[in-house]
Amino acid sequence: MIDVNQIMFEMIRKSNSVATSNVNEIEEIVDTGLEKSEENIQKIAMEYLEDKGYSKSVQNMDEAKKKIIASSMYSDTVRIRKTRRMEDDLLLEAEPDDVEKLMDICLLDNLMKVNERLENFTNGRVEYAVEVVDEILLDNEKTGGSLLEYVSLQTLLNRYAAQGFHVVTITNREIGSGGKLMMAGFSSVKKQTVIVFERRVEG
Repeated sequence: MIDVNQIMFEMIRKSNSVATSNVNEIEEIVDTGLEKSEENIQKIAMEYLEDKGYSKSVQNMDEAKKKIIASSMYSDTVRIRKTRRMEDDLLLEAEPDDVEKLMDICLLDNLMKVNERLENFTNGRVEYAVEVVDEILLDNEKTGGSLLEYVSLQTLLNRYAAQGFHVVTITNREIGSGGKLMMAGFSSVKKQTVIVFERRVEG
């Protein structure tokens, strides 16, 4: 059977619209069970520094050993203070009505985020780029050992896509002598492909 509440809880957590957990750190003294000797104190101090990610310098070792000795003062074994992280899931204690209200809050929050993005998109400026290529081929159309200079369509599109552009139009045109455009049906010197790209610029 589907646990609807669990599904709702996961959706609320993923939305990141409200805090769903409470984190507390509790400091407690942990008994290692090791006899209180210089060797064992040295060992636990080394483990403590490794656990914390501290350098094992002489100064840090001395400080760690002092803390261990202070924690083990009234014990025959080596003891050390450690911080334990406890996380309470606030959703598990929520009433059904509260869960529904939280869902509404998440929905409104996401709608506001979408509206903000749409406003940025609407108010943003548009920037264009134009690429004119004499010969453009698909990757699988390249002739092995060909001396013709060509541009791979896929490579060209990906280069502009990486900069946030998308294609607006792709147009073929024919060029005659002197670089003049030719009408369809007339003999031409070469063919060109004109690609227009567009991207939104915030501001």
